Amino acid sequence: MRTPDGERQLRTGDTGCFRAGPDGAHLVVNDTDEPVRVLVLSTLRQPGISIYPDSGKIGVRPGVPDEALNFRRADAVDYWE
Repeated sequence: MRTPDGERQLRTGDTGCFRAGPDGAHLVVNDTDEPVRVLVLSTLRQPGISIYPDSGKIGVRPGVPDEALNFRRADAVDYWE
């Protein structure tokens, strides 16, 4: 798992807590040949926006089921376009 504080190896039963915003940025990667399971829970019940700097994308979560959207930052247009 990578966070702004660095990287650490996760083991069975490990937990993490991430606040909203850049201080809570995180990445979980399986670098083994075995399948792994990760359970993600959230206390957020409102719309949100996520920035994914590694892939250059922005995720929009409007709070409506099946309406989550991801956009490439490079595809951004001017407000009036």
